[in-house]
Amino acid sequence: MLYADGRESEAADLLLRTLQSRATGAADREPWYMLFDLLRGRGDWNRYQQLSERFTTAFSEAAPQWHNEEDMARLPAELRPGAAGYFQFAGALDHGRRAEMERVREAARSLASVHLDVSRITALDEPGCTAFAELLRFLPANGNGVLFTGANYLVDMVRAAAEDNGSVGAYWKLLMELYRVRGLQNEFERTALEYALATGVSPPPWQPIVMPLPHQAHTQEKRDQPRYEVGPELITLAGVMWGAADPQLAKLREFAEQRQYININLSQLRRIDFSCAGAFANLLNEQLAAGKTIRLLRPNSLVAAFLATLSLNPGITVVPSRRTD
Repeated sequence: MLYADGRESEAADLLLRTLQSRATGAADREPWYMLFDLLRGRGDWNRYQQLSERFTTAFSEAAPQWHNEEDMARLPAELRPGAAGYFQFAGALDHGRRAEMERVREAARSLASVHLDVSRITALDEPGCTAFAELLRFLPANGNGVLFTGANYLVDMVRAAAEDNGSVGAYWKLLMELYRVRGLQNEFERTALEYALATGVSPPPWQPIVMPLPHQAHTQEKRDQPRYEVGPELITLAGVMWGAADPQLAKLREFAEQRQYININLSQLRRIDFSCAGAFANLLNEQLAAGKTIRLLRPNSLVAAFLATLSLNPGITVVPSRRTD
């Protein structure tokens, strides 16, 4: 419930306390999986690795992999780990990274999109933030799409640096570029005002950018029953769903009303809040009462735990996520 309310840090702390209070090797692994999913969603690789070591000690087996196999399979081949469009930044984001960022620029000239994995950054300084902000300005101007792993984690690091060193423009500028490239106008404008108050300059205006989105393949569901309708039999909900008027709910209703078999892929849904979840449950219960067959496919551990608290009709099938061990 903390997680559904957007209080991710509090949810993580509660899960950590839960694990610390249990005997090593306790049978219930669900809190572990919930914390793995939470840290993966935030892009916090460093804490993920620490938790992986604890998991291996507790259960004498490998922890779930950092990169979710289903997520990576949906990406174009050139954006997957180890491919030409994947670039990992690890350690300190400092002046020594300029040559690495120049390699990204050179490679980007022959790529439609790039995948920047910033989840393993452990520290940053002014020159490093300045150089990375320049890279984020270059890529859209060069016509490249930008996909991140660990963006929320890096935002937290940069924001902490900006708040501790309010007069240093490099941190604020990188923070605003991270929001701009990701299309987060509200966060950008709020940060621009904070930057103006901290440094005494005029707040920079929001300037939307247009860039290609990496094509992501949809996971296809296979089953023995025949297809009764023309068109796709699977709908995917993604990102964060917020509020009873979330536009994905309207798309889901339109999809559901035209079909007998309603397969809802939740593997890309990071979070759903209270009011949206209530409307979601009501919609599904209505469709089930109309004689539809409903399956909720592969929600992450946190979303699955939250769904279990809702008044979903037990006739709705939840297909659990496959563990990528």
